[in-house]
Amino acid sequence: IILVAGCNKSYSLPMNFTIIHSSSVWGETEPCGWPKNPLGGLARKASIIDNEKLKDIPVIVVDSGDLFFSKSNLYADKDNIEAAIIRSKIITDCNNEMYYNAFNPGARDFALGLSYLKRIEDTSNFNFISCNLFNSNTKERIFDSHLIEDYDGFKIGYIGATSSFDKDSILIREPLSEITEVYNQISKKTDYVIVLFNGTKSDLDRLNKSGVGFDLILRSGGSSRTSENGGSGKTPVYESGNKGKYLNKIQVSIADISSDMIDIDLYEKKIRQSNKHLKNKKLGDSSANLDEIYKDKPKILDTINNHRKIIKASSKKIDNAKNTIKTNKVALNTKVDSKPEIL
Repeated sequence: IILVAGCNKSYSLPMNFTIIHSSSVWGETEPCGWPKNPLGGLARKASIIDNEKLKDIPVIVVDSGDLFFSKSNLYADKDNIEAAIIRSKIITDCNNEMYYNAFNPGARDFALGLSYLKRIEDTSNFNFISCNLFNSNTKERIFDSHLIEDYDGFKIGYIGATSSFDKDSILIREPLSEITEVYNQISKKTDYVIVLFNGTKSDLDRLNKSGVGFDLILRSGGSSRTSENGGSGKTPVYESGNKGKYLNKIQVSIADISSDMIDIDLYEKKIRQSNKHLKNKKLGDSSANLDEIYKDKPKILDTINNHRKIIKASSKKIDNAKNTIKTNKVALNTKVDSKPEIL
């Protein structure tokens, strides 16, 4: 165990915590209608969270946006407003029971307007955060820009932001500059910073290439697929699909604050891909000697040796890792128990 002290920080290492991340739920409360394997549902989500909280490490539960509604605008003459309101209240009540840490409102969450979302916030026990959404009349932030939580001296910060969208009474400022401003305000007060981001691929790319020192980006509003690793950018980025069918369970372990964070899933994927390439080159003979088979084909042999180097380097990264991040894509299927108190 390493004791870290300085800059008003004092905590023991290693520090381990689990993040349960949802995104783009779109107002879904029940499992989907696929008869073979219905996915999703708040009751299953609650069961996963409860099981994680039985373990002896902190569990952080967050949503990066587009939680309450399926569209960015709902109209009385086209949509079932009453049903949408009922679902939004169910989601609020259930998330209160699950003790969410932070929620970043996305464009779809304003489908019934700013005043309605503020009423939802008033009935919530979880924190609404967004650094770049402002009231167009008062020019004041609509929500708190960030949240800082203390886990036995280890401080985790959350910043919320969204890409531009069109909604009366809301001024959306450029997200990267606002995120950077807030990060600079809290970076010396925190040990790990998570950005909850609802937005476009282009804004996400700029965010990831910015060089700002946040540690993790959790996104909504993007792919319908759930992330299997944090990607190849400087900062790990995760999405958890849409319609509440999946969760990301992200396990973070920090043993040396001066060392890089190693994405275990990313390097394991590199090893699998290179092993698959080498296996294919053996042409069905598992005992084949690749150096012998391709001794007269230098270009193929160079590729084989490159894959061997990837396997060796990736294995070394994993073996020597002091700080790690690893994700488990959790399907909310029939194998997951439903918490009876939810719904």
